[in-house]
Amino acid sequence: SDPNFADKIRHIRDPKNRMAVVWAHCKTKMVCEPDDPKEEGTDLDSEEPKKGHGGCGHTQP
Repeated sequence: SDPNFADKIRHIRDPKNRMAVVWAHCKTKMVCEPDDPKEEGTDLDSEEPKKGHGGCGHTQP
């Protein structure tokens, strides 16, 4: 769901290097970010709804 994160790992083929990049990116996340509230006035037929991760909003260790 994060385009910056996807760009970081897209071209890394080595699993150990990819995991190191994922860990470095995720170690700074201190909050389980909730999904954005859905807008009720949008046209549902024009595009498929985005699937969220369902974050809880609590702080993480």
